[in-house]
This record gives sequence, structure tokens and C-alpha cells, in this order.
Amino acid sequence: MKKILTAAAALVIVGLLAFLLFPQNKPVPAFSLPNLNGKTVSNADLHGKVTLINFWYPSCPGCVSEMPKLMQTARDYQGKDFQIIAISLPYDPLESVQNYVAQRALPFTVMYDKHGNTGKAFGVKVAPTSFFVNKKGELLKTFVGEPDFNALYKEIDSELAK
Repeated sequence: MKKILTAAAALVIVGLLAFLLFPQNKPVPAFSLPNLNGKTVSNADLHGKVTLINFWYPSCPGCVSEMPKLMQTARDYQGKDFQIIAISLPYDPLESVQNYVAQRALPFTVMYDKHGNTGKAFGVKVAPTSFFVNKKGELLKTFVGEPDFNALYKEIDSELAK
């Protein structure tokens, strides 16, 4: 009997540790910002679509380096339940962001985090930083710096298949 109780207690402890060390997916922080066309976009717009939220700004070398790959990703998944939302951090003026977006015809939603509150809510420390979100609006993965796009495509395909 003592062995059974010890084994049961060990299973409870292991289960509790697994729950604490591997938490369930958390919803992304609440946000609401106007896109560059003035339409408000919020975390409610994430539901039903696999989403990559990318924090960037035009004078960031790493951000500029990954932008063509983000554009290609948006094109590759066009017409599917996938979207990219790019949120520009306030290190450059709004006009610079607008010019960058217009010159490159970015094929996804772009917003300007004027006061940096959305970046802070997400815990962004450096740019680029991207957040991979499932169709329920839950954060699955964080990429600090440029993601491995081959691995990202596999993640997107896996989530779209669910």
C-alpha cells in the first residue's frame, strides 16, 4: 500500500511539474491600433487566422533584411487563413514608415505603435521580433531576430492543417 501511495504522489508531482514547466498557450496581449489606412486592428482580428505579428521599424537593419522574406511569405500564403501584421515601433517617424510601406508595396497590414505601448505589452526588447499565433489567438512561438523561414513555413503549414 505504501508503494502505491508513493507512486501516486510521484505521478501527481511529475504531472504538476509538467503543467508548470510546459504551460498551455497564452493569448496574445490585448492591442488595438489603427493601420496606415486608419482602420483599427485589434487582437480580435487574430481569431480564425494563423498570424505572424512582426515588430519592426524602417531604419532597423535586421528588419529591412527580413522584409523581402516576410513579403514572400505573405504572397505564398495569400488566399489561405494566414496573415502577417507588421507593427512599426516608434523609433522612426510615421512618415518614414508610410514611405517605406508605399515604396515597397508591403502585402500585409502595417500599423504604427506611436507610443510604444503595444511593443511593451508584448515584451519586445529588440527588433525585429515576431510572434507566431494560432487561429485561437494564442501565442505559440516568439522569434527574436529573423526567423528561420523554412522552419516557419513548416509551423504555418502545421497550424493551417488543424
